[in-house]
Amino acid sequence: MDVKTVGVVTSFYNFDPAYSLCAVVKDQLTALQKNGYKTVLCVLVNFTGSENVPKGVEIRKIVPQLILEPYSGTQFPDHWKEDVEKARSSFERNLADADYLLVHDLMFIDSFLPYNRALREVAPKLKAKMFFWTHSAPSGRPNLEDNPHASRFLPVPGKLVYLNHDKANDLAEMYSMWLKDVRVIHNSRDPRTCWNLHPLVESVINKYDLLKADIISTYPVSTPRMISGKGLDKIVKIHSKLKALGYKTKLIVCNAHANAEKDRRMIAETKVWASEMGITQEELIFTSTEDAPTYELAAPQQAVSDFFRLSNVFIFPTTSENSSLILLEAMAAGNLLVLNKKVGTLLEHAGDTAIYMDFEYRDKKDENERYYLDLARIIASQFEVSKPLQAKRLLFQKFNYDKIGKDIETLFFEADAGE
Repeated sequence: MDVKTVGVVTSFYNFDPAYSLCAVVKDQLTALQKNGYKTVLCVLVNFTGSENVPKGVEIRKIVPQLILEPYSGTQFPDHWKEDVEKARSSFERNLADADYLLVHDLMFIDSFLPYNRALREVAPKLKAKMFFWTHSAPSGRPNLEDNPHASRFLPVPGKLVYLNHDKANDLAEMYSMWLKDVRVIHNSRDPRTCWNLHPLVESVINKYDLLKADIISTYPVSTPRMISGKGLDKIVKIHSKLKALGYKTKLIVCNAHANAEKDRRMIAETKVWASEMGITQEELIFTSTEDAPTYELAAPQQAVSDFFRLSNVFIFPTTSENSSLILLEAMAAGNLLVLNKKVGTLLEHAGDTAIYMDFEYRDKKDENERYYLDLARIIASQFEVSKPLQAKRLLFQKFNYDKIGKDIETLFFEADAGE
C-alpha cells in the first residue's frame, strides 16, 4: 500500500514545546507517524529549533516570511497581491506531493491574510484534501465590501476543524458554511509527549496500551520478597476481582534483584498463577523482563516515579515497614491508598487519607474469594467517587495522541470517500 503524505502547515518560526500550538502539532505529528504516514512540517523560511521536532518528520521551510503587521484588523498594504503571490507560488511548488494538509490558523488570523488568499488560490491545483484548524473562538461576520479581508469569512476549500462542539456552529456561520462542514477534534495532552518520561515507561505504555486502563497500580518490590512479606499475590488477587467487576486493570511490578535463576523462575511461576486468576501477561508487567537483562537489578528511580504518576491505586499488603518510601511516593503521586491495617506504621504515615484492609483472610476457599471480591468493591467504590482520579482516567483514555490520531485519520477516510 502506498504511504500517504500529510503536510502540517503552520506559521512557526521555531518549535518551542512551551508554546501550546507547538505541543498540539507535536502530538499530531507523533500520532500520524505512528499510524504509518509520511509527515511533513511546513514552517517559515527562517525556522529554527528542528531538534524539538519529533524524529522522522520532514521539515520544509516553505512559508514566506512576510511583514504581517499591516494586515491587522481589516488593514492591508498596497503590495498585498505581491505577498499573496509569494505564498501561492511557494505552496504550489512545495505541497504538490501532499495527500492531506492540516492547516493551523492560517485561514483565521487577520494578519495571516496573504496565506489565506494563497491557500484559496492554490487549492484547486493541489491533490491534497485540506483541513483547516481554528484555535480561537469564532467571531461575527463584518461587512467587508471591496476589502480582501472578506476572504477570512468565505467558505474554505475543505473541512473546518474546531476544538469543541460548543462553538462549532458559530465557526460554520463565520465562514458561511454549514455545521456538517465542521469536524471537532480535541487537543491531546499525552504523558508520552509532555512528561519527559523515562524510555522504559514510554515503552511499557506503548507495548501494553497502558493509557486504556481504568485502574493502574505500581508496586516497587525486591523479587525474592515479593510474595513472602510483600504480598504481591494479594494485589494480583484484588486486581483479578477488579477485572471481574468490569475494570481494565494493569499491575506494574517494578521488581529489583531479579538477576538470579531462582528469581526468574519465581516471576515465571507468578505469571502462571496470575493467569489462572484471570490476569494475563499484558495485565501483570514485571519491569525486570522488559529489555532483559537491562532492568533485572532494578528499574531506575525516574522510571519508578513515572510509573507512580501514571498509576491511580496503590495497594500495599506488606507485613512489615519502618518508614516506607514507596508509600510516600504513592502519596506524592496522588494514588488512592489501600494499606494493611495490621501494620501500624502505615497508619502513622498516611493517617486517615487511606483505606485500611485486612489482607489475611484464610478461611474456606470460596469464602476467601468472596472476601477479596468485597475488598475490590470497596476499592472500586472509593475510586469512582474520587473526581481527581476520574479526571486522570478520562484524560489518559480520551485525550491521548493515539485517540486524537484516530480522529484525524477519520477525516482522511471521509474525505477520500467524498464526504
